[in-house]
Amino acid sequence: MDYEIVELEQKTVAGLCTRTGNAEADMPAKIGGLWQSFFAGVIQKIPNRTGETTFGLYTNYENGVQGEYDVMACCEVSGAGELPENVKVSVIPAGKYAKFSFRGDTRNGMAAFWQEIWNTELSRKFSCDFEEYLPDGNCADARVNIYIALHDFCQSCGMPMTQEEQYGTEKDGSKNPDYCCYCYQNGAFTADCTMEQMIDFCLDYEKDSGMYEDREQARTAMLEWFPTLKRWQERS
Repeated sequence: MDYEIVELEQKTVAGLCTRTGNAEADMPAKIGGLWQSFFAGVIQKIPNRTGETTFGLYTNYENGVQGEYDVMACCEVSGAGELPENVKVSVIPAGKYAKFSFRGDTRNGMAAFWQEIWNTELSRKFSCDFEEYLPDGNCADARVNIYIALHDFCQSCGMPMTQEEQYGTEKDGSKNPDYCCYCYQNGAFTADCTMEQMIDFCLDYEKDSGMYEDREQARTAMLEWFPTLKRWQERS
């Protein structure tokens, strides 16, 4: 499934919230009712609205896609102000997201599109995922961007960094947000190598892990992806 990796800035949103889960039989009705209530007089009363784009926000995951999570129908705001009853404020955090684009009938196609996303292999953070409903569409012909929060991954070797100790360090001991501890320590890269050498090292390291079945196929994929990483972009 096609997607692109993007860096987003923080957004503040306000709207209505409910809690549900994929295994709940009334999940579609709960989310549908939330949106109906949001558009039936709530969104019009939210102060400091920014633009006409609306968002469907998914946060507070209990157990990834298996457990419950919070759903919020909301819009972006420039400040909280005096909010209507039951309206809450939340934040879409800055960070890396996988961006998927949907075009079509949300009533008939969105559930299947989300199922494809769930089945896509991603290093998901399960912190904050959201739908961005662009204002120039309707239910029958909607334009929706879906953003899935991702763990940081090393901009040298591509390793997901899911724990604090996996981040590289600067000379003063502070964490570097871009590189892992295996590639970057004390303010410098641990090995002076080319991108191709890094790819071969990663392939050798993972050869017994089951990460790939065909080495050359994996290498071809890495040769497409690695030039997008910060370390190798700066060398080009």
